Amino acid sequence: MGELDEMEELRAENEALRAELEELRAEIEELQGEADLDACHVAGLTAQIRALIAEGDACPNKDAHPLLVRENYIHARTGEIVSKTRAFPLYREAFDTEAARLGIQNPEKIRG
Repeated sequence: MGELDEMEELRAENEALRAELEELRAEIEELQGEADLDACHVAGLTAQIRALIAEGDACPNKDAHPLLVRENYIHARTGEIVSKTRAFPLYREAFDTEAARLGIQNPEKIRG
């Protein structure tokens, strides 16, 4: 193989790597967009939940909002007692289910 053939092979490899790099950049941009959209969705849901909890806290008829009544739970990571609504077990169950789907072992080590 001559020097020109080697240079041509290196150029072709370089172009293939550039094309792959551009594909990866486009994929990263798409994933970042999806992550940003998810973050916005989480922010919206968090605002809704906070408003619902505040409304439940302010309501004198706690029986009308059984999931919003506050209970004490043990924080999974810190072991501290935390005051959460009775809906907190729903959060934990959904968190753990999603963690299992993602292949995360022992989700209680990373959630509250």
